[in-house]
Amino acid sequence: MSQSSNNHAPLSAFVSFPSPYTQTLLVQALVSTLPAISLSLIPPPEDDPPPLQWADYDLLSFEKPHSNQTEYLTSSYVYRKALIRKHQLHLTITEYLAKCEHRGIRSVLAEGGVPKGWVIEIQFADELEEALMDDLWELAKVLRENEERTPEERQWFILKPGFADRAQGIRMFSTEDELQQIFLDFEPPSSDEEEEEEEEEVEQEVRPTRRDSLTHSGPGRPGRGVEDDINDMAAKAAGLEVEDEGSDEGHIGTGVMISQLRHFVIQEYMYRPVLFDIHQGVRELHGGLAGHKFHLRAYVLLTGDYTVHVSRVMLALFSGSPYVHPTELHTHGNDPDIDLRPHLTNTCLQTDAYGAPMPSEELVKLFWELEGLDALHLSAGTGQHYESRGQVGKEWLEGTFERVGEVVAESVKAGVECGSFGLQLVPNAFEMFGVDLLCSFPDEPAITSVSSSGSLPLPKVTLLEYNASPDFHQSGERLKKELLGMFKGVVRISIAPFFHINLDEEDEGGINDGEQVPGALTSGERPDAGTNTNAGEEWDVGTEKWGWRLVGQGQIRGPGPS
Repeated sequence: MSQSSNNHAPLSAFVSFPSPYTQTLLVQALVSTLPAISLSLIPPPEDDPPPLQWADYDLLSFEKPHSNQTEYLTSSYVYRKALIRKHQLHLTITEYLAKCEHRGIRSVLAEGGVPKGWVIEIQFADELEEALMDDLWELAKVLRENEERTPEERQWFILKPGFADRAQGIRMFSTEDELQQIFLDFEPPSSDEEEEEEEEEVEQEVRPTRRDSLTHSGPGRPGRGVEDDINDMAAKAAGLEVEDEGSDEGHIGTGVMISQLRHFVIQEYMYRPVLFDIHQGVRELHGGLAGHKFHLRAYVLLTGDYTVHVSRVMLALFSGSPYVHPTELHTHGNDPDIDLRPHLTNTCLQTDAYGAPMPSEELVKLFWELEGLDALHLSAGTGQHYESRGQVGKEWLEGTFERVGEVVAESVKAGVECGSFGLQLVPNAFEMFGVDLLCSFPDEPAITSVSSSGSLPLPKVTLLEYNASPDFHQSGERLKKELLGMFKGVVRISIAPFFHINLDEEDEGGINDGEQVPGALTSGERPDAGTNTNAGEEWDVGTEKWGWRLVGQGQIRGPGPS
């Protein structure tokens, strides 16, 4: 790609990320997009950083950029916990929605954009009873009602630690006893228990734990069976470590220590998720389809104070296990373990039946690659019968992408207006977040929004969480080119304008030296068609350029929803 001749001195930049995958892409994006750049991979002195720092948060120097906001640019905001901490995000959005309701203002977040939930601060399991009588009284009421219901009629909930990531500590429950048992399992063992475990480890070489595995047991029930032990040993043979009770080495466990985290979020389980068969073409030849749950990973660019862009390089991350109703968690024969694998879509957790990691090509797809697949719904009742609600077309994809932008923009607005010190935006920073969202079918029988190309209803898009320093490596080698184009767009949107670097306009809709971005529309369909959006010029909301769509903009610290 050619650049205009600006006679600029080379821009000095510090670029450093732990992942070689990400590091290589960032360097390529900077070198291929900017006219001249001088790169350093070594952390600079704290008091003398280069003008541009694009690095991991812990390696950034903030002091000098804070005092000189016109000459120094950093790739992260100092304070953004109102977005990236689950419990703080929940509290921020709750306050924002209360303001919206008081002023009679519509918000997409109140229309399925976020799940209903509660925040609990707890250090020991015996504190739960008091919490259920106080802040969690509404939840306690539902849990008591669940005791009188059949498994099919119960309402389910998900527990998430506020500070953890990589699915650590996520659990599902439907009764008070189950929730109590979860917190008991999260408590550290007593000294007597540790001595007993050491004695048992001498007698038994492999002892899988029920507390820290991808399954968790119901209250007062034994942990695992012989079949589970066989599967764990098979996993070891496949080269995958399985956590032993009391082991300090690397493992795939998801247990946490309650006393170290304290803050938890409890959310209503999202029913009716949109499912897809990741092997649809093969399974159609051999019988019925099998629906897999997935979540969207949207890459969001927050720049200055502030604009919000969403990349068209959006991923669909699938679970490796076919989806089942939550009621099926308790009814797998005589096995009491609650298997979370059909419900957790984190790529770091996906394994086959023997515990071996599944390749990213199987479970990580571009959102736009869903075109032509059947959107599946798991029918009510027992068993696993998946019904097709319609075939995915371009209009459905575009409509869903637009809804993602609305939810993202509104959640950032909530953080700006109600995040207090948890989100402080400054003009000389930008940051990329990995935002996870869930697609589910509208509640029956009312279907208020249907894509014009067929009967498939547009999904309800629900925000799950914001992730700082997202794992780009999960995209694998197959999508490396798309990510490179995405990073080139970041250079054009966030970096070149700040340093007053003018770049030639070459791709109207493409980012890979003239190639189309994923899911790109034709020139007549693009939101930016007919507009001039040189780097540094203001965009209108909805404008799309270099693979990024502007979905929101505003000012820091507003008086309230407007």
